[in-house]
Amino acid sequence: MTDAEQERFECELRRVAPTALPADLMERLRTAKLCAQPEVRREPRGFFERFGWVAGLRWAMVAPVVIAVICCSIWVKSRVDAGAAKLVPADSLAVKPDIVRVNHALVSSFDAVAELPGGEPVRFRCQKWMDGIEMKDASRGLVIEQNTPRVEVIPVRFETY
Repeated sequence: MTDAEQERFECELRRVAPTALPADLMERLRTAKLCAQPEVRREPRGFFERFGWVAGLRWAMVAPVVIAVICCSIWVKSRVDAGAAKLVPADSLAVKPDIVRVNHALVSSFDAVAELPGGEPVRFRCQKWMDGIEMKDASRGLVIEQNTPRVEVIPVRFETY
């Protein structure tokens, strides 16, 4: 069937009026509709009617546990706060260093080449550093030393002619 034939067929179908249903079919549909009345169900009103007494029992078992956990966490928090208040003041614990040294040491250096999404090459200079700090407090005999690695990546463009 071509598109033109299909269009003509659809036009003819639009012009045709539908016929009436037979009377016996209509009667059977009406009686079937009357027989199939929906069942009326009463909605439960209370918590125990809606979910049953087992759900109420579950809530009754869980509620004291939740309340106990909350009370214990409040009690522990208050004990920790009270213990923190008894600590020595921060002024007496302050470190007063005699010597402070800051170090920067180059660990390694290398170049890498990568390609941008457009196909253009780019050179990267990569350097690994070790930053360090050292503090000495002679009055307490305290030495604090901290070393932190650091990586620097510097893009360097290739010159294209």
